[in-house]
Amino acid sequence: MAERIPQAVIDEVRSQTNLVDLVSQYTQLVKRGREWNGSCPFHEDRRPSFFVDDKKQVFHCFSCGRSGTAFSFLMEKEGYTYPQAILKLAEDEGITGLDQYQGQPSAKQEKFQKIYELYDAAQKLYTHILLNTTAGEQALAYLKDDRQLDEETIRQYSLGFVPSNNVLLSYAREHNIDEAVMTAAELFIERDGELTRDRFNNRVVWPIKNDRGQVLGFSGRSLDPDNPAKYMNSPESPFFNKGKLLYNLDQSKGNIRSGQAAMIFEGFMDVISAAMAGVGGAVATMGTALTEEHVRTLAKLNDKITLVYDGDAAGQKAAKRSIPLIRSVAPEVEIGVIALADNRDPDEVRRELGLPALKQALSQATQTPTEYLINAAKQGKNLQNQAQYLDFLKEVWPILAAASAVELDYFLKKISEDYGSSLDSLQSEFEDYRQKHPQSPSQASPSTNSNAGRRPKGQGTAPAWDDSFIPDIDPLSGGDLVQPAERVPNWQDAPKPKVSQVEKAERGLLMTMIQAPQLREYVEQQPNFSFVHPQYQLLLMLYDAFSQEHGSENFDLAAFMDYVQKPELNQKLMAMDREFSAIDPQMDAVKDYMRVVVSLAPYEEELKNLQAKIAQAKNQHDDAALITLMTELINLKKEHFQQ
Repeated sequence: MAERIPQAVIDEVRSQTNLVDLVSQYTQLVKRGREWNGSCPFHEDRRPSFFVDDKKQVFHCFSCGRSGTAFSFLMEKEGYTYPQAILKLAEDEGITGLDQYQGQPSAKQEKFQKIYELYDAAQKLYTHILLNTTAGEQALAYLKDDRQLDEETIRQYSLGFVPSNNVLLSYAREHNIDEAVMTAAELFIERDGELTRDRFNNRVVWPIKNDRGQVLGFSGRSLDPDNPAKYMNSPESPFFNKGKLLYNLDQSKGNIRSGQAAMIFEGFMDVISAAMAGVGGAVATMGTALTEEHVRTLAKLNDKITLVYDGDAAGQKAAKRSIPLIRSVAPEVEIGVIALADNRDPDEVRRELGLPALKQALSQATQTPTEYLINAAKQGKNLQNQAQYLDFLKEVWPILAAASAVELDYFLKKISEDYGSSLDSLQSEFEDYRQKHPQSPSQASPSTNSNAGRRPKGQGTAPAWDDSFIPDIDPLSGGDLVQPAERVPNWQDAPKPKVSQVEKAERGLLMTMIQAPQLREYVEQQPNFSFVHPQYQLLLMLYDAFSQEHGSENFDLAAFMDYVQKPELNQKLMAMDREFSAIDPQMDAVKDYMRVVVSLAPYEEELKNLQAKIAQAKNQHDDAALITLMTELINLKKEHFQQ
């Protein structure tokens, strides 16, 4: 049985977690005054109606009504229990020593637990076959001789081999694993409704893990030279999403969080080779382009990302697409690019030139994005040829338009010196380009590779776009134009839910009683007073219990919402805080609130009952009753407004 997490630990995790950073992993946020605004990540939200208050560390959606803190956000979005949300955020913030507080899995995690257990068993079985059986000898020889890996490295990365005798299928059936679990795990090939063989037969496999080290899938390389499918990944599934997963993040995230740049490679063996060369922050995408989710995950850990792509045309294309994506999603991130010589990938450098050569290349060959893109524009061109030189300049102008002022000055001078064009003519040509192609904020880089002007860590990952800005560049394609969109309506333009005068008065009164104990004492001395809506009476009782544990000197909205843990009550709290927290508590206001509650509440209740009876009389065509009820309604309103 897991221990209860101490309140001091919960408070520490809450204080170190930045809600803007967390929510930005799920939806893009834009700074509007003191708050961050964006589309709600919990529902389809064409009208951005979601906001985060980064000072109070709370969120609210004006459309669906969800409100809460970092803990409740993860509980709602990922299906975590309250303790699991705390532990997950503690891990993200580098808070250690909490193993004794590990709790039971949530309902959502329970659903996949059997699948995870099967994956863990598969990984252990495959590694055992590779290292300890005759069936794995060929694969082991391939890894040791061709890939130059020792057994320690093989074990570190849990590499394995899947023979052709359907060993996992036999294992699963011998252990009476449910057929539905086997099917959902995607570890077997199904034909005519029956599982017939292991998916990765006759392949060396690399297990794919999430950031916690849980195996979620495999990537396999065939040892059969005639097999046209040389590489194979686990299919996409609810738990295996290549657009979210990064290979080796479980082993590298500690180094990245501690300050080492996150280095993104193209292949698994590139990651392993880089780690052997001393790179602690190596990760790789899995046969897919870098995604916004990848960038947000890494930007939360560190503000430095280095792209290490192959030197061939495909690698250059990947880098050209990744640079604007990172700039768009995480403009505060410092980007570096490493282009290895002779079109070699990092694994080839290690095997052909040795670890020292790879270590030197990865530590000393970093370029700024501007430098890399300009060098890439030179490739395949004879720049002594006037036509090709002019084509080169056409590629360079948009690159320099996104550069810092220092880099712009440096590269214009360098092009002038290298190719004989006068600096004045280059500057004139560039200014002509810039006037014809005004930049939107998504295209501009704050300072490319400089720290000047960068947002401090913990201040969100989205650019502070103007309200009317609509991106015209697709960051995933690095420049493909999309059709201009209509201006997205602001949540402030949305119709507000109707709240009665009585409930508004109750909100103001409750906030005043929380903020000013002396005024609360006055309220409680009034005879026969109580809140009309029971939710506010309950909130007051919960606040009393909360303040006994936390003290009542300073009201912490996020801490109180975590204490309440009732979505419908937290919505009331958010509304109450937004309307009345900035108003200084005054005795006159208290008296006004109480007058409304005491005198208006009975009137509103009687009015509501009469209106319901009138509607019923109309439906039943009871004219006599209708005349009587209408007379009562007129007299009720007359009496009320004469008071």
